[in-house]
Amino acid sequence: MTVMDRSTTVLIFEAPVGSGLYRDALRLREDILRRPLGLTVSSEELADDTMRQHFCAVDCGAVVGTVSLRPLDETTLHLKQMAVVEPKRAARVGSRLVAHVERWGTSAGFRLMVAHARVGAEGFYLKHGYAQEGAAFFEQTIPHVRVTKRLK
Repeated sequence: MTVMDRSTTVLIFEAPVGSGLYRDALRLREDILRRPLGLTVSSEELADDTMRQHFCAVDCGAVVGTVSLRPLDETTLHLKQMAVVEPKRAARVGSRLVAHVERWGTSAGFRLMVAHARVGAEGFYLKHGYAQEGAAFFEQTIPHVRVTKRLK
């Protein structure tokens, strides 16, 4: 019996603010990152979204993953709002999103990627070459750690 690798059907797109992909990514962020904590996406976050590059992983027309990047300075990007639907996590959609935005950042001239990883999820970033910096801190009501990676 032949088993098809369904992860190959996932494509990654840039999702400009206001586009249909962006709206779908925003719903995904709300469902995965905010609602479980009893939070909603704030108007301040929505305003900040205009300062970010947004990317979506799409499978059969549905957004199954999202991540955004916000420049901190001329050489540093902040990776934010990483979310992947549970059924696609084993298909390495998160890994593909991270690899894509790292390539995007490198081609745009950035040299450092920074993220605030939820405690418990930092292993994902460490596996992708990020290094943990400092102690845990609270953000969005839960503990996070800062992770960084030099881009090539």
